Amino acid sequence: MEERLTSHYESLARAIRFVRMADMKAAPILALQIALVGTLAARFDKLLSILTGSAFGLEMAILLIAIILYAANLIAVVLLGSLVYMPRNPKTGKSIIYFEDIAAMRPDSFKEQAKQMSPEKIELQLLDQIYSVSQIVSVKMRYVRWAFILSLPSIVLWAALLAWGSAA
Repeated sequence: MEERLTSHYESLARAIRFVRMADMKAAPILALQIALVGTLAARFDKLLSILTGSAFGLEMAILLIAIILYAANLIAVVLLGSLVYMPRNPKTGKSIIYFEDIAAMRPDSFKEQAKQMSPEKIELQLLDQIYSVSQIVSVKMRYVRWAFILSLPSIVLWAALLAWGSAA
């Protein structure tokens, strides 16, 4: 039983490391988007002058579509990247392993429950935590993956808008 508990604990620790990894991957994606928006903001007056300076034509239509696509893409990337940081595991009040459940208990109640747990019950709670954390990791990694994928069109649109703003 001790070997199994040790193995389960290592599996839980590995899943928690993947949670941290997803968080670390989302941060540069969000930082990149902020940097891109900042550089475009410096040229926004030039882009705005193109949109307001002449009669509606093909160039204005293409620029407007590019701005709308960029804004939509930016919102999607930032939303997906931000969702990585949202908590997803609600407290149940039943676990002496999950920190939210522990924090909701009175200290004496926690100590008493922990002392009375059999190895089998500890194993079940560890397995529940491994499952819960693994689900969280799966969702976080999916959000990071999509934020990363959507960053490519964001960069392409940013470059086009930057060039347009520089040429104006």
